[in-house]
Amino acid sequence: MLIKDKAYLYHYFERDVGPFKPLTALPFEKAKEVLIDQKDAGKFYHPNIDQFLQKRYDHDKKLYDTFIARGGRPQLTTPIYMMFGEHKQWVSAYENPEIIKISLTEFDPKTISFTYGDSFAVFDSALFGEEEYWNKIYFIDEILKIIDRHGFPPHVEYDFKRGIYPLDRHINHQLKYVEAHVWDDTILNKYTPK
Repeated sequence: MLIKDKAYLYHYFERDVGPFKPLTALPFEKAKEVLIDQKDAGKFYHPNIDQFLQKRYDHDKKLYDTFIARGGRPQLTTPIYMMFGEHKQWVSAYENPEIIKISLTEFDPKTISFTYGDSFAVFDSALFGEEEYWNKIYFIDEILKIIDRHGFPPHVEYDFKRGIYPLDRHINHQLKYVEAHVWDDTILNKYTPK
């Protein structure tokens, strides 16, 4: 059984950009400028930036609304994405990766939600199975019980830098990890480099 006192959230980010900066916290046009710059630098490959961004904003709004409906107390309107437990493959998403690790015990439980898997996959109705964790978010104590019942999501081999992806289905259709959504930056500010 997982013990909350021994559990950590991990945040992976680009060293030059800094941590805890979700794209959807920016106004749409500013976020679009960021992605255009990344595309020009060969670091963003989606063919339709507007479509990609709208999906991101809509997704974050769905997470927010679902969290409120469950009784969460967000201080932010856009979540800071983290992972429950270490997920070393995620460093391949960055040129100069950095990692911040924070104990779960530091957070107010009503300011964090979790999905059992990447939330884009968990909320994609085309992927729903019989398992209890589809289309749901959880609080800390609830996700610990889900992990006790199911273990962590199955390991999937991938590496963004080397172009290694699963063969059975698209990487975005894989659960990959337990995702955390931090809705209050009070604790995060203690870990933000000055």
